[in-house]
Amino acid sequence: MPLMPQPVRLFTPGPVAVHPAVLRAAAQQPLSHHHRAFEELLDRTEHRLQKVFQTASPVAILTCSATGGHEAIARMLHSPGSTAVVCSNGRFSRRWASMLERLGVCVRLVESAWGENIALDRLEAALQHSPPPRTVWVVHCETSTGVLIPLEQIAALVRARAPQTLICADVVSSLGIEPFDMDGWQLDVAIASSQKGLGGLPGLALIAIGERARRAFVADPATLYFDVSAALDALRHRTTPYTPAMTLIAALDAALEQIEREGLPARWERYRRDAAYIKTQLRTAGYELFGESTSNAVTVVTVPPSVPDIVELLESRYGFIVARGQEHLRDRVFRIGHCGWYRRSDLVALAGALTELMSTG
Repeated sequence: MPLMPQPVRLFTPGPVAVHPAVLRAAAQQPLSHHHRAFEELLDRTEHRLQKVFQTASPVAILTCSATGGHEAIARMLHSPGSTAVVCSNGRFSRRWASMLERLGVCVRLVESAWGENIALDRLEAALQHSPPPRTVWVVHCETSTGVLIPLEQIAALVRARAPQTLICADVVSSLGIEPFDMDGWQLDVAIASSQKGLGGLPGLALIAIGERARRAFVADPATLYFDVSAALDALRHRTTPYTPAMTLIAALDAALEQIEREGLPARWERYRRDAAYIKTQLRTAGYELFGESTSNAVTVVTVPPSVPDIVELLESRYGFIVARGQEHLRDRVFRIGHCGWYRRSDLVALAGALTELMSTG
């Protein structure tokens, strides 16, 4: 008799496994985006997003990945020749520097090694150049390395040293997982996506935009689809400038309802406990964590020499899908995402599989 296929359990940094209610919402027949039911859905979703971002500012929903959201904000805030400081300590922060450079922006890179945190003294030095930068870009949780930066402290430093500079934060894998307060920390822009910490399906960029950033938008951005001013104008009328991904918005609304029911502080604490549990189990089994390993959304682990094919074995033997490393770390580390929907028993089973693989080689 053939063996039954192993059930797949997803523990990647994103996309993530989603709650059954999210799948049910996505399966509903979509309505016209001009229908009042969609207007109500969009209005409800934005208000729920404001609670998660902890902001009174509007939250634009764009049909694209978070990278599209970053490019939209870059085009809205920069003209060729303007200056941005980018704090870089991994793949995604370096991507935003490359994006700005392609748009003709003069980028001052504050660079740390992958796995290390942002060097605050280097950031302070970059802010003291004249003229001050128009923007500072930071990634709250660097998914490629598992490092969580001290975003509140960095924002306070920028405010003190360059008060006119706008702070743009990538919160793609931290929003909904880590404590975050956009208004309390005086951030100008926060960019997230639907498919990581919020537990939705992939395909939406979510951009919370403070008043200072809105006032600083360039008059004629070199974009049509990514004109965030048009998105915000449409949002005031409970619609979007172009046909939205209605199914994905319905799924996101269902995911946000799950967050609302649990409550943000309880959710932050749950993911903190889960991250601490898996890190402790890994260390006990003999694994070496990569870098500072401060994130509650993703744990990055050095591939043990005795189990070089650990990613493949986790899937083929146990049904667990984790992620490889990125770029030069592709074969040196693997990444365990714990920001999706799963049962505690799944996490315990994953820890058991990792322990067994290490002990048997």
